[in-house]
This record gives sequence, C-alpha cells and structure tokens, in this order.
Amino acid sequence: MVVVVTAMAVEPKPDGGRQTAARHGLVLLAALGVGATLAGCGASTEVAPAGSVVSQQPAAEPSPAPYDISRVDAIKDDFPAGFTVQAHPAKTLGEQDIGGSAVAAFTDATVEPPQCRSVVIPPYVDPKAGTEAAGVIGQGDQGNMYVVALRSPNPIAAGDDPAGCDRISLSGSPEATGTVERIPAPAIAGATTTGVKLSVADPEEDPDYLYTAALDDRTSIVVMGSAGDQLDPQRLMSDLLVKAVDAVRGQQQS
Repeated sequence: MVVVVTAMAVEPKPDGGRQTAARHGLVLLAALGVGATLAGCGASTEVAPAGSVVSQQPAAEPSPAPYDISRVDAIKDDFPAGFTVQAHPAKTLGEQDIGGSAVAAFTDATVEPPQCRSVVIPPYVDPKAGTEAAGVIGQGDQGNMYVVALRSPNPIAAGDDPAGCDRISLSGSPEATGTVERIPAPAIAGATTTGVKLSVADPEEDPDYLYTAALDDRTSIVVMGSAGDQLDPQRLMSDLLVKAVDAVRGQQQS
C-alpha cells in the first residue's frame, strides 16, 4: 500500500488533478484500515487506521454472517468504460495490517469541529484487527474509485449524527488539508448511509467523494474516490454504493 501511495504522490501529472486526488483517495482508504487488503493478498506493509471511535475489545465469537462481503466483486462490471477494474478477495485484517503509521498524515490531522470526525469516517467503517475486508478498485484516465465491504468481529452501532457538521475542516499536512462537506447519500432500505465531499485547497484538483452504508451492526460498505466532471462522480459513486449493497445482500440484478 505504501508503494502505491508513494507512486501516486510523486510528480502529479497535468490531468485535471486526478492523479493528486487519487493520492488523497488512497490515503483515506488506507486510513480506513483496508489499504493492505486492496494492495493484494500477502502484503506485509503496515498501515494505520484512523483513530478509533469504539474502544478496543477482545473479538467476540462471531455469529453466522447474514451477508457475504465477498459478493461485492459482482459490481466489477458497473464501472464506466475505460476503467481497469480489479476485484480483491476477502481477507481478515491483523494488527500488522492496521497498526502501523504509514498514513499518519491523515490520522494525525486536526478536525474542526472536533466532534465531526465520525462524519468523515463513521465508526462502523473504522475497523479493528479481526475485521474482514473485500473490495474492488477501478482506475482509469478519468478517475479512480474504490469499493470496500467490511465485516466487523464485534457489533458497532452507527451512532448519533453529530450536529454542526455540515462543513468540516481538516489540517495538518498537504495530504490531509481541505474541507469536508456533507452531501446527500442514497436512501437504502434497512441501511444507514452517509456521504461527504472532500475538497483540497488546489482548485485544479478533483474532489474526493466518500459514501458509506451500514447494513447491520457488523457489515458495512465504503465507496470513495474521484472522477472527472463528465462522469458525474457524485451520482456515479452513489449508484455504486447502492449496487454494492445489493450485491452483498445477494440482490444484484443481472
């Protein structure tokens, strides 16, 4: 994962900011604790999770999963034409996957107002050791998008929606400086959904979008990334969230 982030961060190309915006997307994805999984099986690089909202507890004996996160790969054909898509099978994250400091630039960022951190990264997509993760990556000249399904070993409630968080600022480093604003998330029956838009200071860079859905107190999905305006990225990634939820629930349409 560190190799990928480094490669994306060096010498951004004049492509409307998508290379640099992709770097931010990768940093955020790693901050969610799933970067090592999506970098490929057998990766030994340590990455850091974003600061936990739920305290560390010994993993409870998991009950049979009502949802199969590995089915998230069913959306691999739903990315726009021109994207190279890779599906990554489910992997159980260990301490070494989420216990390093490779994304300290983001995890150490200052969030204002401070109570709004859970709006950027809801607690149910902030995994611990023992979390299972599976995902799909779509990359192309017009953008980079990432879809991750998570299965927590312990129940994590969606939590209350904090007030005063319609616009949030992040600061601390060039990789984690900008503004975050809430955007409408798709309404999905039986799920809690969120949506935010991350804009960095450089107006030449495409913004990142991050959508989440909690299907129950153990299963969640994240869709994030950036894309050119011609693809209508807000609608595109919102639709991918809906399709990913359907896939994990086994309800996707052929």
